Amino acid sequence: MAHVVVTGMGCVSPFGDGVDAFVAGLRTGRAAEPPRGFDVAGYRIKGVYHARATDPDSRELPLELAESALSEAFRQAGVARGGERSCGLALASTSAGWHLPDETLDPARPPLRRDVDVTALLKEGPGLALAERWGLDGPHCAVSSACASSTGALAWATERIRDGQAPMMAVGAVDVLTEVVFAGFHSMRLLTSGETRPFTAGRSGFVLAEGAAFLVLEEAEHARRRGARPLASVAGWGGSSDAAHITTPTGEGIARSLRDALADSGRRPAEVRVYHAHGTASAASDTAEAEAVSEVLAAGEETLRVTATKSAVGHTEGAAGLFTAVAAVAAIGLRRLPPVLGVDEARPATPGLPLHTAPAEDVPASPALVHASGFGGANCTVLLDAPDTAAPAGPRHARPVTVRLAVRADAGDGVRLIPFDRSGGEAEAGADVAPGAARSGRVSRLLSRAVGVALDAAGPRRSAVVREGGLLTGTAFGVQEHHARMHEAIRGRGGRFVDPLDFARSTFNVPVAECAAAHRVRGRTETHVGPTAGAEALVSAVGLVASGRRPALLVAGYDAPENRLWHVEGDAPVPARATVLLVEAAGDGPGAVRVTGHRRLAPTSRALTAPAVLRAVAELDGDEPAEEVWADLAGLPAPERAAVREALRDRPYRLVNADAGAAAVLDTHVAALTRLADGGPRGLTVLSTAAHAPGVAVRYEWGGRD
Repeated sequence: MAHVVVTGMGCVSPFGDGVDAFVAGLRTGRAAEPPRGFDVAGYRIKGVYHARATDPDSRELPLELAESALSEAFRQAGVARGGERSCGLALASTSAGWHLPDETLDPARPPLRRDVDVTALLKEGPGLALAERWGLDGPHCAVSSACASSTGALAWATERIRDGQAPMMAVGAVDVLTEVVFAGFHSMRLLTSGETRPFTAGRSGFVLAEGAAFLVLEEAEHARRRGARPLASVAGWGGSSDAAHITTPTGEGIARSLRDALADSGRRPAEVRVYHAHGTASAASDTAEAEAVSEVLAAGEETLRVTATKSAVGHTEGAAGLFTAVAAVAAIGLRRLPPVLGVDEARPATPGLPLHTAPAEDVPASPALVHASGFGGANCTVLLDAPDTAAPAGPRHARPVTVRLAVRADAGDGVRLIPFDRSGGEAEAGADVAPGAARSGRVSRLLSRAVGVALDAAGPRRSAVVREGGLLTGTAFGVQEHHARMHEAIRGRGGRFVDPLDFARSTFNVPVAECAAAHRVRGRTETHVGPTAGAEALVSAVGLVASGRRPALLVAGYDAPENRLWHVEGDAPVPARATVLLVEAAGDGPGAVRVTGHRRLAPTSRALTAPAVLRAVAELDGDEPAEEVWADLAGLPAPERAAVREALRDRPYRLVNADAGAAAVLDTHVAALTRLADGGPRGLTVLSTAAHAPGVAVRYEWGGRD
């Protein structure tokens, strides 16, 4: 398995610009200040942690913070602008775009002209702009799984190096202070007027903060050839779903994530020296996390130290996990752990948890587990180790992967089951709304119905495996109808009248969470964001199955028109739909459609998509060209569309004009898979592109023909 190392890091934190300022601030903390971008006169809580003295009204604030952090990380890694075009980028964010609420959260706003640059309005916008500015043509994604987003992005980037798709990945996160998020946490009484004091009896919540952080990951041999100095190793990662409540974490779910990271890294619990906690200073979260740590890491309790960066830096939302990872990497190099600030050791809230409460020099800081949990029961844990620590022994598996079935749930047409093993063709199916989902948004109900039908069709044995595998999803618009209602409340009666249920159901991964709880899906969950996010979820699942990390997973795309709060003139309509596929390791049984290869393409903003598309098709062809190419070229400018059509004119191809939304992208793949299963060509390639999005090319073959 590839040895993944960290060769650069950078951040802009509430302590100022740069990693040095961040590390120093973790030992002291700081005072809160009033928000600069909105008035808190009507709120109980008055203080936040800003990242720097920037203009809160800047349209480019998330990008400004992210680029500063990326610049520092690349500078330490020795990467010049445009000097590593094979490098990819993974970005996590929960709030980008919402810093412009009147532009992004008002559904009554008229359509924008087609010549308007909308990058600043997109959650994935900072990542797209950074890829363009730095010439990064490698794998690209945007992740938004609440407060577990950035550890999820770190895991995704690690997999891209492990599977050989990129020798280097920049993985980052940015979140900025917005009133809609402040009002949401305020409505749930999770904010404190004091300081963030996790695991202590006097805890009262967290201080909301902002910032950006980046790590540069690299394959160790690639780093050696460049002369880059490794700072730490990314030894493994794990992920799980609580499959329970959308806002209250469970110790059992966190424990499964910790065990998964240990198994992936080949480490025993007794070997872990440091646990970097999520530590939000809320009673439910702290208790669940303490239970998980005590259960999983009990064997090393005599040498284990627990620390929590939020006690100093506050809660930086989706960026929190990556800020913690930066602290962990710094601690490995300095052999100095940041303390948990403000602990009253005479009144611990979690007796037996070995909190590191005082600065200490020359202490072992690895192996270290970095954990993050988020609304929706999302858990992701990363194990970091010393830079010279060997990768887990043994090569990665290269298992063949099949797509067994698909289910499509439409608002108007019901639920349709589509098997791909020629076991009975297409069939209608119905399912009741999952228990507890009646008050949920439409996309949650559609997704839950589709997943329920898929699990029923899989049968008891296969569905049990799938539940432990997980559910990877893509969405272009999330569940922003809740944000629109919150924004309307803020503009009308004030932020104190925001409905906490709207906020609880506002994170982009909540449909996944409600579905996982209804159907007991306990494995890895992740939510990718953007027009082609459904296709990214699909190839991410294929990679996890092919590598042996998961025997089977569900993949889904979901969207609905009420969640697209702004659009550009001429944009395609958004169907209210959830499309689900079951991806699993291919067995020796009846034939089915197999995924024989895939390629990720640079974002369309790089203006390189046409040649990349043609190169991807040729690489996937190998010695046996696909009999058909299905191409959704919606994301390409007219000259590039013409270039692709001209290049494909000597072979059968089909131009697809898909609707907008992540489900529609997957529908094209389902239509192509159906053609294979119905006795069409033996092999075909599907291309998915969209404006402001990375592209994906997937090669399918029918595996059951004599």
